[in-house]
Amino acid sequence: MAIKTETAYTEHIKSVYAARGACIYATRKLLATGRQEVENEDEDEDFKKLTKNELISTEEDRLTSKLADIKKKGIIASTRPWVPRSRPYSLKIGDTNCNVFIYDESGKININKITDENKVNFVKFLTSYTIDELTAETITDSILDWIDSDDLHHINGAEKDYYASLAEPYEPKNGPFESIEELTLVKGVTPRIFELIRDSLTIYGTGKINVNFASREVLTHIPLITREAADAIILLREEQRGIQKIDFLKDILGKYGIVGKDFQKIMNYLTVSYSNYMTIYAIASADKVRGSYKIVVQKGVNECKIIAVYP
Repeated sequence: MAIKTETAYTEHIKSVYAARGACIYATRKLLATGRQEVENEDEDEDFKKLTKNELISTEEDRLTSKLADIKKKGIIASTRPWVPRSRPYSLKIGDTNCNVFIYDESGKININKITDENKVNFVKFLTSYTIDELTAETITDSILDWIDSDDLHHINGAEKDYYASLAEPYEPKNGPFESIEELTLVKGVTPRIFELIRDSLTIYGTGKINVNFASREVLTHIPLITREAADAIILLREEQRGIQKIDFLKDILGKYGIVGKDFQKIMNYLTVSYSNYMTIYAIASADKVRGSYKIVVQKGVNECKIIAVYP
């Protein structure tokens, strides 16, 4: 039993490090600029010998022949960078299979961008998770009290006096959230509620919601967007494999009475552009043992800066 336990533990640690390696590999692929890259390149010495001129040769037949040889040997030539998408990328780290998911943080609600003017939208978002309205209003007002610099209460919020009365007292931040986990300190956010909403929230980005990555619940955060309208948006992006321009939503939303000034209003909340903030989540599996690793990165021109890690 001791040997089996130790073996299982060792395999788990191995899979976690494989997932970590997959995350680091993904940061490299996010920065790819279209140059020729090869997976398992150590198995193909002929490919290593190709010069830059040979790779970009205009002699089509010769290039086609080279690529055919590469494919016969099981080598995958990839010229595309990795981008956020719903399905995972697959690769091997050592002898461990890994699936890598890349999520754009712009598909989430930035809790640091909640204001008195748009708080009704966040209440609508919370109630879409079957959270009762009073609890939703309490959480929303308490978030506003947490990030503002004064000690004045919102109607259902909480300031220093509330947190001082707890069994283990602490003070509100009176500033922006620095991590999503910090939300668990806010009045009304129970462990159950936090697990329900955490994957739909972020602290990064401009606050605009990317319609290509947002869930139905996140889309309902947008003014005038009902659950039915959100479902229609999701169906459209699946049919078109991504919405290229916001104007493509005009016909769909028009069916739900969102036209003219109303349509222009919600344009201030939506985008189709990638953000510079992404979550990379890798799952590694070998036999029956699985391990995972997650990082949040800020993508720059020449590097991906890791800003949060969830081993």
